[in-house]
Amino acid sequence: MSVEIKFIGVEKPFRHEDGEGREYRYVVNDNGTLSIFEKESPGGHINPKDPPIAVYGAAAWFSVTGDVRTSADAPRPKVRGF
Repeated sequence: MSVEIKFIGVEKPFRHEDGEGREYRYVVNDNGTLSIFEKESPGGHINPKDPPIAVYGAAAWFSVTGDVRTSADAPRPKVRGF
């Protein structure tokens, strides 16, 4: 799914999307910045150490829609034998 951002002072929203089916997630950070992440593959995961593909300052945007990054986007832990 895409992430759509409405920037301050810009009439038309910006979308993080492509024609290849990649999925994007967003996180609103504690300082008000907006980070955008791209999944490795459709239905894939976002590794915890992966950097965002874009970061927007708190004064640049005022609205975002799409899918929020959640713990479901992280890879499942590998369980070793008992």
